[in-house]
Amino acid sequence: MSKIVRDETVLLARFEDESHRIDLRNIMYILTNQASIDLESDRHNNKLSFRSKSTSFSANINPKYYQYGLSTPGRLKMTESQNSQFDYQIQDSKTKELIVDGNITKANQDLKLQNPKKYHSYQITVRHSDLCNTKEVDLPQFLCYAMSGIKDAIASKFDDGYIGQMNKTWYSKATHFRLDCHLPAYVNDILTVKSWSNAAKNQINCQIIRADDCLSTFTITYDPDITYIPKLLPTALDVVEQDIIGITFNGEDFLSIRDRFNQFDIIYFTYLYVETCTAGLKYGLWDIPRLLTGTKGSMITVSNTITHDPMFYTMHLNSPLQLRLELTSVGNKSFVSAVIVKDYKTQTIIYRLDAHSVFIKDGKPEVIPDSTLHRLLEHVPEKKLNTKPKRLFENVPQNHYKYYTTIRHSDIDFNAHAGYSALIGYCLDAASAVASTKSSAYRFDFGNDFNPSCVRQKNLTLSSELIAGDDAIIETWQEHDNNNLYFNIRTGSKIKCQAEFIIDPQYIRK
Repeated sequence: MSKIVRDETVLLARFEDESHRIDLRNIMYILTNQASIDLESDRHNNKLSFRSKSTSFSANINPKYYQYGLSTPGRLKMTESQNSQFDYQIQDSKTKELIVDGNITKANQDLKLQNPKKYHSYQITVRHSDLCNTKEVDLPQFLCYAMSGIKDAIASKFDDGYIGQMNKTWYSKATHFRLDCHLPAYVNDILTVKSWSNAAKNQINCQIIRADDCLSTFTITYDPDITYIPKLLPTALDVVEQDIIGITFNGEDFLSIRDRFNQFDIIYFTYLYVETCTAGLKYGLWDIPRLLTGTKGSMITVSNTITHDPMFYTMHLNSPLQLRLELTSVGNKSFVSAVIVKDYKTQTIIYRLDAHSVFIKDGKPEVIPDSTLHRLLEHVPEKKLNTKPKRLFENVPQNHYKYYTTIRHSDIDFNAHAGYSALIGYCLDAASAVASTKSSAYRFDFGNDFNPSCVRQKNLTLSSELIAGDDAIIETWQEHDNNNLYFNIRTGSKIKCQAEFIIDPQYIRK
């Protein structure tokens, strides 16, 4: 007889990929971070310790899953049978429609033992930000590794009679996956993702290998006959207030993903800006949809400032939040928008992101049409805004640390480049490398790993984009006359991004 071990609200939609579809990693985060963390903290029921044993995750996916918009509530129901198998269902809370279902069992060894003759090879080096609180690679990352390998095979037109015919629209044609996790991986491990197809079953298989050990296997099944639908379903925001320049809504479960310090993951939380903007534009904010209709124009964010209160890192899992997206000022070619996140109970601002975006047409800044600009200026102040991002520093000092990373396909957002969340991740990984090596590039002692809870503000400027496959160099140092950490992200001699982290020394945790 089975017993219910989880029955709770989850978010169906997080993390849009480069094809504007909900990323499969969201399913894994629902199952591992949301379900297992709570159960592991319950001393009376700690059987869902997924990270402590060889485990298999399977998922049957309703094609409707890929079309959900931000904040769509779902319901996770998980039961345990007598043979320690866990069965789960994720439903649409409103319609009760089954969206994803599957089970969690002991890992299957079959794919691990296969020796394919022809396969695509893709290399990954494990980053600090890939780890969970056991200092092992977080299980959803194995899915990201596999999907990065598959996407690289598709992008390179790997010719095995099946993968070569695929494109980005296939990402939302997946109807089933199975992820088997056999052995842990650790920071700086060099992994190889082998990918090959089984055309008869419309499957792609992956092995994730370290030296002679197969750490994980992955199988994904596609339905080629599923029609790709560009449009997303209407968002399901709990709107409190809305006008032409802003929208306020309540939300839960945005804090469900934790990092290796058992805090809310600031990297994934940064996705919230893009997700909120996408949802806000669907509500007709700022006239941007009308502005872009019939043009080749787009809005490109060239810089942002992120501030967060210390309270952010101490909030309870799944604390209810109130989010506000608003336009704060407009120039003739650009505007500044802000996402403000408050603790619902205390109304304390725990997080704020101010983004400077430029209207780009035919590859260069373009004046916003008078009709749109006039209407927006009725509600927000006009400011002269530079269309080129202002440099945070001019030179890199001699005493700095160099961190190297390759941009993965899983780092890419729907603008087809590494988004700000990925850029912040690279900076945090570089800071962790400095801490672990005890480099003199930093004056402060951050222990053996860099805990981001001491960062009060992040300033970033984007000069050029990073795309999958780019080999990036992150140069980082701490100035002698302030508490700030600086990061210069480049490929070769071309600067891609500059960043500044403002540190509050009293919150350094070793």
